[in-house]
Amino acid sequence: MIISNLLSSVLLVPLLAASGMLLSACDSTNGPAQKSSTVAKRTSQHVVEINRASIETVQSKLTASGTIEAGTRVRLYNEVDGKIRFLPFHEGDAITMDTIVIGLGDDVIQAELDKATATREQAKIDYDRLQKLRKQLASDDEIARAHTAYDIAVADEKLQQTRLDKTVIKAPFDGIITERHFEPGDVVPMHSHILSMIDPDSLRVKIHLAEHWIPQIQTGDPVEIQIDALTSSVHAGQIKRIHPTIDPATRKGTIEVAFMPPPLGAQAGQLARVQLKTRPADKLVIPAHAVHHDGKGAYVYVINEASVANKTYIRKGVQYGEALEVSSGLDSDDAIVVKGFNGLRHGKQVKVLEKNNEDIASSL
Repeated sequence: MIISNLLSSVLLVPLLAASGMLLSACDSTNGPAQKSSTVAKRTSQHVVEINRASIETVQSKLTASGTIEAGTRVRLYNEVDGKIRFLPFHEGDAITMDTIVIGLGDDVIQAELDKATATREQAKIDYDRLQKLRKQLASDDEIARAHTAYDIAVADEKLQQTRLDKTVIKAPFDGIITERHFEPGDVVPMHSHILSMIDPDSLRVKIHLAEHWIPQIQTGDPVEIQIDALTSSVHAGQIKRIHPTIDPATRKGTIEVAFMPPPLGAQAGQLARVQLKTRPADKLVIPAHAVHHDGKGAYVYVINEASVANKTYIRKGVQYGEALEVSSGLDSDDAIVVKGFNGLRHGKQVKVLEKNNEDIASSL
């Protein structure tokens, strides 16, 4: 019995020692594990860089290509038929206002005018004679008929004189002949296109701009014009006219730009490039690269006061360089994420680094 108790005591001592070592090992393992977990939690924090949405004065520079056209141009048609007897000018000839440029044969019309003149003179004689006989032989009815015949003769004479006048066509303004479609001796029917002419001082450039730019420009705004055929010199101009409709196929409006004045060598049909600026305006803008898109539209991540990212849908406006106008969805001073998008999602807690707002203003 005593021996049995001794054996139990001898066996118990090593077991207790082993248990103590195990407990010690467990305690030493828990310490580093907790420290490692804390470090991992700290290093897994999502860091983002933000920029503030702000009201900025913005202005865009635009370049649009167009074609030089003549603002004043005319096609000359004949209003009576006949043979061309006088057509002295050709394409490129300069002419002054009221110069005779087209003359048609007038023999037949002149004869009809002479006949109408004689008829009018006879009608006048008949009417005057009846007036003198009013009290003796002429009735009021006869006198009235004579007066009507005289009026008709006068009208017919005016008609033939008008036809005769239209056998001569004059230049309506100082200009240059650009088209000639007939030659002397040709018999032309009424309303034939014989000549065309333009006023070279009225040259303009017609360009087309996207519809969202149209409200940001006005007539009278200065522009710069470059003509490819006339080296790289820059010519002054201004917006002369903004057409009131938008092309439904292209969603572009038409703008007419006038030279101030036309440069030497400029010709209708040449290619020109117009550089213009939109009028300065105060807009709510953010960096353009902060905007993302999905099936619902454009969105940004806005960081709230609790440093939580919120996916916010916006309505985009015009882009000004690296800055984008926001029409709706944001307020001034909203914190917009500009870096750190990888792994970012709605409702995620983040650590915020703020970018200087001057960076966006410098890009406008």
